[in-house]
Amino acid sequence: MMNRFRKWLYKPKDNVLNIINQIMDVCIPQDRAPRDFCVKFPEEIRHDSLAGQLWFGAECLAAGSIIMNRELESMAMRPLAKELTRSLEDVRGALRDQALRDLSTYTEKMREALRHFDVLFAEFELSYVSAMVPVKSPREYYVQQEVIVLFCETVERNRKNLKFIWTHNGS
Repeated sequence: MMNRFRKWLYKPKDNVLNIINQIMDVCIPQDRAPRDFCVKFPEEIRHDSLAGQLWFGAECLAAGSIIMNRELESMAMRPLAKELTRSLEDVRGALRDQALRDLSTYTEKMREALRHFDVLFAEFELSYVSAMVPVKSPREYYVQQEVIVLFCETVERNRKNLKFIWTHNGS
């Protein structure tokens, strides 16, 4: 029941953020903030409604809430959350202004608002998720990749050995 409530709560936010992301992909494709850090997030964190949850978390932090008994992390993220929510309002205002004008061109004011929002959202995403769940360090991520490569090489070598054994024992 609670999961259905959360989906209902975050759905409008997800829709707005999806539309903003589509606009950013068209308006500022080369200026998007890097999100390489997302590969470090645990699988259970990466889902469709993450953006809506982040927006909700930013609103709560900006209003003075504390996230899941993490007072220090909440206090540290609060200024970023406030700036992010202000930036989102700026983007929404720029989009409203743009909707009343020529839809085929994007003003510099709108491009700048989108760039600023994108950078802040990426920063907040990393900070918020890192506060909520353990995120692997670059070293841990590298070691995991090495283990995967070694595993694949071992499986491939054993597959070739089995093929060799079957070929020579079968004749």
